[in-house]
Amino acid sequence: YLLTRVEGKIGSPEKPLSDLGLISYRSYWKDVLLAYLCSRPGTALSIKDISQEMAINSYDIVSTLQALGMMKYWKGKHIILKKQDVLEEYEERVKRRGNMPKIDQSCLKWKPFVAPTPSTPSS
Repeated sequence: YLLTRVEGKIGSPEKPLSDLGLISYRSYWKDVLLAYLCSRPGTALSIKDISQEMAINSYDIVSTLQALGMMKYWKGKHIILKKQDVLEEYEERVKRRGNMPKIDQSCLKWKPFVAPTPSTPSS
């Protein structure tokens, strides 16, 4: 997802996911989304904005939030419910984990491939 973010794209694993694949990805998505929600004060959030910032496909975000009981479909729109008990439980779990190694994005020395543009013949 870091590489996808650097490319300015949205990522998603190849579907269909196996049961274990879904568990693994859902665990990652859950951690990323809960960290994102804990760090965002206020009430206005959009799936599109989260998707672009985190480089995670909207469908994966919606399905993860639904699995957490933090998504409601109301009047034709998805509404994110910032359930305080879920967020507090996540923050407590993070504290118990201690200092987990994190990826230092500044260490990424990679640039996306940009295909050369074909030259146009002059007339």
